[in-house]
Amino acid sequence: MTDAPSVEQLAALINFSVDAVVLADIGGVIHWANPATTNVLGYAPEDLIGLRVGDLVEPQDLEAWTALSGELFDHPETTQTGVFRCRHRDGRICWTESVARNLLAEPTVAAIVVHYRDVSDRKATEETLRVTEDRYGHLFAAAADIIFETDAEGYFRFVNPETLRVFGHPSDEVIGRRFTEFIRADYRPTILQHYYKQTNEGVLNSYVEFPCVTRSGQEVWLGQNAWLVFDAKGHYTGMQAVARDITERRRAEEALRAAEAKYRGLVEQSLVGVYILQNDALVYVNPKGADILGYAQQELLDLPWAYALLHEQDRALVSDQLSRLNGEDHANVQLALRGVRKDGGLVQAEAFCSVTEFGGQPAILATVIDISDRVKLEGQLRQAQKMEAVGRLAGGIAHDFNNLLTAIRGNAELMSHRVKQDPAMAAEVDEILHAADRAASLTRQLLAFSRKQVLQPVALDINEIVASVSRMARRLIGTDVQLQQELAPSVSQVLADPAQIEQVLLNLIVNARDAMPNGGMITVQTATVRLEADSPEMSQAGLAPGQFVLLAVSDNGIGMDQATQARIFEPFFTTKETGRGTGLGLATVYGIIRQTGGAISVVSERGHGASFRVYLPAVAGVSS
Repeated sequence: MTDAPSVEQLAALINFSVDAVVLADIGGVIHWANPATTNVLGYAPEDLIGLRVGDLVEPQDLEAWTALSGELFDHPETTQTGVFRCRHRDGRICWTESVARNLLAEPTVAAIVVHYRDVSDRKATEETLRVTEDRYGHLFAAAADIIFETDAEGYFRFVNPETLRVFGHPSDEVIGRRFTEFIRADYRPTILQHYYKQTNEGVLNSYVEFPCVTRSGQEVWLGQNAWLVFDAKGHYTGMQAVARDITERRRAEEALRAAEAKYRGLVEQSLVGVYILQNDALVYVNPKGADILGYAQQELLDLPWAYALLHEQDRALVSDQLSRLNGEDHANVQLALRGVRKDGGLVQAEAFCSVTEFGGQPAILATVIDISDRVKLEGQLRQAQKMEAVGRLAGGIAHDFNNLLTAIRGNAELMSHRVKQDPAMAAEVDEILHAADRAASLTRQLLAFSRKQVLQPVALDINEIVASVSRMARRLIGTDVQLQQELAPSVSQVLADPAQIEQVLLNLIVNARDAMPNGGMITVQTATVRLEADSPEMSQAGLAPGQFVLLAVSDNGIGMDQATQARIFEPFFTTKETGRGTGLGLATVYGIIRQTGGAISVVSERGHGASFRVYLPAVAGVSS
């Protein structure tokens, strides 16, 4: 067992103490002091002998010292402490923390023992802190964010009211504690490493997110910006930080992740294309989006520039519109655009674009609908309406013109009888009659196009019509053009005017011959086919689905571009040079077929010939 310290050892401890110690009698008169009084109060021990303890206290704190002295005599068993201003011997004021004990009744001491510790630096720091709080308190008190400052060791030096509110602690339970004490235990090593690295590498500021635990045990997530503080000499003195309660955001993010997992399947199975564009590249595309463009999903994600998927004429407009999106006054935009498929084909599409986030960064969300079929149908409808309007106009003109021709021809015939004796005049009248005949033929073609010509339909065999017309057509097309027949052995009969169907076939053959100036092959085909409701011919002509007889005339001539095909059945439209053709051949074909209750379509490419396909309703139960 260790021996108890001797009296000499105890005396040495008092003499070498950094705290000033004095012994006073019952009246407060000092009769002994240790050497530390010289450093703390500026008085040598012998200079203090005979002074009263209260004489060392500044007048403004004398009342507090008197109260402390009273407590010493009222409760001698209790140590009394206080902080007082004392006058240093050099005249300056020093703050001391005094600890006093009444040991008058202790025979070995028989005195009042007072310890003095110089706390001037601490009080100066506290005063500086108070001044700082007074200066900036109105800024921090109402702040909605946590604002605090720590010393170089991470101990809180200052916190604003929001810090106390979030943590649920009073100020005295926060100041002087390490800020990492409030971080959830499993996160502390990570955060300590984060700030250790920031300090060592001299990174002026940083941002980090972490969970804290409040006094009530509740978990709060903070997003904290912190920057290093240096003194005038460049020495690191601590850290200041602004943190925000991001608990709700974290919950929202977690809910978003759950929702994403829940609804991702819906997006993946969506019947509309979904694309996410970021920095001009695709970062997400759903299966339908890939299918619209004919690519695999990964192929689209690997493309460095998403605008390459747009028609070159649409890129500038789309880029401009998307650049205007800002999530506020221009949050979304609806665009009509053309996409380029992997095979080079065009896709007509409608895109609804809005601002979103992907991977925490701004992005553009585009939902795209393939409207190619709708645009095609709308174009067919407009063409049909235009042809209908032109037909009504042509029919009206033809009727009025026919009435005029009747009068002209009648008068010309009467005149021809009167001028028989005058050969010159008779020849001129014959010219009038020939011109009237040609005009009447033109009128009949206009009436056929307008579907106002009187038809005499009978059940007929298309193969017989082809055989009959082909014999005459071979004399018309010349020796450098071959006419080939590919007739079905048995086709259904159709209800039509034979003369009109002959004219249709003859016009198509002549048109094919004119498309082959250097000769070629004309192929006439027949077949019995069934057209469904979704067939282009059905939507174009407004026919009911069912069984039809196909009459197709194809050539390997110069072909037509899309612009020409769009107008090919218009009256007086022709691609031939001036003086060749009236532009009514195909218009007449169109009118006859529509009046007969059928449909006609054309398939052609420039340099690859053309194929005109006529569909006539089959007579139910009759075939030949």
